[in-house]
Amino acid sequence: MLASLQAADTVIRNRNQEIAALNSRLAAKDETIAELNEQIDNPESQLEQRSPTQPETSATVGTDLSEIEPADLLNRLKARRKKSGANLADMEAVLDILSYLEK
Repeated sequence: MLASLQAADTVIRNRNQEIAALNSRLAAKDETIAELNEQIDNPESQLEQRSPTQPETSATVGTDLSEIEPADLLNRLKARRKKSGANLADMEAVLDILSYLEK
């Protein structure tokens, strides 16, 4: 009987050591995850704080406005904003305004 109690005590001690080792590994992984989350959050916060230096109109950046067709601009708008009520005349007016601002 004493031998079986000692054997059970040894098994329990070994299991407790294994649990402690696994807890240590888990804590190390948690720390790694926390560090990686910080690295992910840091660029996102930098992007949120960054103010745009140029307007976000990629259609006109570095492009001569006379080369842009109103129909192409309307198609781009409709691709991004499905429910837009803009028409071809609106796009012509937008291009006129942009060309006026460019001068």
